[in-house]
Amino acid sequence: MHPTIREGDLVIYKPFDPNKESLKKGYIVVLNNPLRNEELIVKRVSNKRSNAIELRGDNEQASSDSRQFGFINQTEIIGIVIKIFPVLK
Repeated sequence: MHPTIREGDLVIYKPFDPNKESLKKGYIVVLNNPLRNEELIVKRVSNKRSNAIELRGDNEQASSDSRQFGFINQTEIIGIVIKIFPVLK
């Protein structure tokens, strides 16, 4: 599968509050990279178990995701992507 978001695209997201809403399979979310905390990453929710979620990149051949860093707690999610503006070439 090709990536939904490409380098240079503008991504708009709303803050996520795990006490007020729940994540659903297919949501695209923003979080700090568990492997390099100073970096934000964008991944898709692929599985959910109570408070733990599995994240996958759309381009699985070139993506770091839950296959490398495992399930994460939903409290680590910063936001839910609501709009993607592709970069014009």
